[in-house]
Amino acid sequence: MRKLTTLEARTTSAGAVDVDVIAVFQDSGKKPIPPRSVYSGAVERLRRGDAFVARHGSTQFVRFGGKGSAESCLLVGFGAAAELTEEKVRSAGGNAWSRLVAEKCKTATIHIDTLFAAKGLPREPGHARLARAFAEGLVLGAYQFLKHKSSAKSGDDGYAGPAKISFLTQEKALKKQLDTELGQVMDIAECVQVTRDWSNEPSNHGTPEFYAAEARKLAKQHGLKITVLTEADAAREKMGLYLGVGQGAEREGRIVVLEYTPKGVKNPKTIAFVGKGITFDSGGISIKPSARMEEMKHDMTGAATVMGATMLAARWGAPNRIVAIMAFTENMPDGKAIQPGNVITARSGKTVEVINTDAEGRLILADVLDYAQDFKPDAVLDVATLTGAVSIALGKQAAGILGNDDQLVESIRRAGEVNGERLWQLPMWDEYFEDLKSDTADMKNSANDGYGGTIRGAMFLKQFIRKGTQWAHVDIAATAWAVGHLSYIPKRGASGLFVRTLAQFATDF
Repeated sequence: MRKLTTLEARTTSAGAVDVDVIAVFQDSGKKPIPPRSVYSGAVERLRRGDAFVARHGSTQFVRFGGKGSAESCLLVGFGAAAELTEEKVRSAGGNAWSRLVAEKCKTATIHIDTLFAAKGLPREPGHARLARAFAEGLVLGAYQFLKHKSSAKSGDDGYAGPAKISFLTQEKALKKQLDTELGQVMDIAECVQVTRDWSNEPSNHGTPEFYAAEARKLAKQHGLKITVLTEADAAREKMGLYLGVGQGAEREGRIVVLEYTPKGVKNPKTIAFVGKGITFDSGGISIKPSARMEEMKHDMTGAATVMGATMLAARWGAPNRIVAIMAFTENMPDGKAIQPGNVITARSGKTVEVINTDAEGRLILADVLDYAQDFKPDAVLDVATLTGAVSIALGKQAAGILGNDDQLVESIRRAGEVNGERLWQLPMWDEYFEDLKSDTADMKNSANDGYGGTIRGAMFLKQFIRKGTQWAHVDIAATAWAVGHLSYIPKRGASGLFVRTLAQFATDF
């Protein structure tokens, strides 16, 4: 794991640093408001020349710009104070990180009192929450995946961004609160890094066995109980759908079961997280087009998200028990692969006619969801890159969420809103299942007509949810990688989105 930038809260200057970071807002005339700091003169000069108007998302680096602890300053535009949100502050943190890296800064001080000085700043969110959001933007924006780059191993200049960032405030009470908030931000950075690293791993390295081994290491570090099921174990469990998907692959699948139990909590509720882990999805016999097929290494991001979220919830001391189940296998088209028209039997005993072997994620999830319910969870949440249709419906701005309990769906959606990770609920009317009925089996795995694909995928999964079980399904296919509109998310590769949401949900449930 790559070494992360150190974050610290201070009430006094950290001494000599490369750059001071200053928040600058706009007035009603869309001009920058000079902050009450030694840099107000520099901002005033830029204001007169319209060189920096403090528009949200903008930055201005000023060398030798002041009389503070640093010889240079970075001005970060926050737009109008009345329009400020936590997500905008998080985005500003991502923009600030990019500029700090561009200027090769090694240390920086964030003058957070300038963030709270503007008139019209909303009372909520609180000051510590805003500072936390800015810190999240910084550390989430700092991610790089360099594991397989020879230049990273042989040296280059070794620069990966500022090694230390100090958050400076004059308020001692705020500093104490920030110590806690920044500690949680560092937890987020490390757990999201695991999710991104797992998702970015090329499939010739990131095999089911590899992820099972990595999960063992991480479980030991976080005090989690772990059980790894082989394909022989899955056969004893009669997981015909899971095994059917992987039968065309040379590499054996693995099902990883993690259990987190909170300390000192009597009769905790149990949440089951289930993650899709197709380590490479060729589409099977219904093979995908070659264009962008390399991105199918990311088809295990549901499992990677569950891993990161379970670690994060454990670090935060979530008061609920978590059972996290990650089903890893490959979907490949050799002579043993399942064929369109085949009928296979699920662990639950229901039979499925395979119409499209590229609708494989719902097959493995069906068996693992059934297995998860043996743990008698109070709520089940599965996360999967399930359908391309969700990107057509929602773009990359939101993930789709569906379920059999509106209260559960709403609680997950709220956890997402708190973290700037949007979820949009789609309907699950019974009529959507009509086109999944089969003449030769209990159901088909696909209607194969392109309509309502995200909803039909969820309707298929619903058939394996037992009566009385609260369940929700999150389709992250559009948001799992290549999310270019957020400054703190890599433009290419894994996003790491919804790790924070799941951990928040596990803490608040």
